[in-house]
Amino acid sequence: MMPLSKKVPVGMDTFEVHREQDQSGVSGTGVVIEGVMFSTGLCIIHWLTPAPRGSINIFESFEQFMAIHIAPHPTNRATIRFSSGLLIEPDDYVANPSPFNKADKAEKDES
Repeated sequence: MMPLSKKVPVGMDTFEVHREQDQSGVSGTGVVIEGVMFSTGLCIIHWLTPAPRGSINIFESFEQFMAIHIAPHPTNRATIRFSSGLLIEPDDYVANPSPFNKADKAEKDES
């Protein structure tokens, strides 16, 4: 058995992105993305368009995902709801484009 010190942190959190508007006219409104954020900070999203399968994107961090797909489009009024209960609303990321990162939080907690 591998010693625990050789493993990365454990835990992941799933989320959905709900848009009130669609600035680009491509993805639509309502729930447009399913995602998972791993304890290491890695973020994977599943766009629910185009039908029938959508598409998958992988990001080094949740902040990278936010910076590319959410923060540049504040008029979309996207809300991100995590399975853990965390809720990121438009006013949260407009004021602070990178509000949450489990890997960064873990590093701060250790110091």
